Amino acid sequence: MEPRWIEADQSPFGVRIFDCRAIATAMMTSTADADAAAQFMALRESDGSHLFGQRPANPVRVDVSMSYPLDLKDLPDRGIVFRAGSMEEKWDIAIDDGVLTFARSWTGDVVYNCDLQRENDSYVVSTLVVSDDMIVDDDVSYHVHVVNYLLWSHVFDIVYPHPLPKGADVDEDSILMSSFSSFGKRGWFATTVRFEV
Repeated sequence: MEPRWIEADQSPFGVRIFDCRAIATAMMTSTADADAAAQFMALRESDGSHLFGQRPANPVRVDVSMSYPLDLKDLPDRGIVFRAGSMEEKWDIAIDDGVLTFARSWTGDVVYNCDLQRENDSYVVSTLVVSDDMIVDDDVSYHVHVVNYLLWSHVFDIVYPHPLPKGADVDEDSILMSSFSSFGKRGWFATTVRFEV
């Protein structure tokens, strides 16, 4: 469990990954901000309706083509599909009328939306919405890969490597801190490789 690079031929994903489990599984989160803690606890009681119809600030639509086997999980038509169980989990995800909304668990801030439709034996995603403020011109696909990761890891509960931004600092300590800040205790593995989505 020591943080280390695992080469593609030794990786269960077939790509080079960085093992973040030493931090992801052991680090504890706390805050001295009583309001932030109270906000987090209040959001644990939500049925997801606070996210219905919400969009990121300055939303931009990105067309994608992603699919996931239908038998991974029977998703509800409405409600929470992932709720952070502790402050070490960084996302809440709700579904309403075929739209998934991804929000930060501490604040409730909406970061992404995507459509999710059942087609034959798959869940299909064709549209992603992200804030224009978050898009870096030379790495537009980063957010597509984050949503793909969140679907695999949080919605479908499958261990999956999260993307690193292009040009990110590859210093190991920086990867570990960035991974935990973004994905918490589910950010087990990071990769610079972009999967085909």
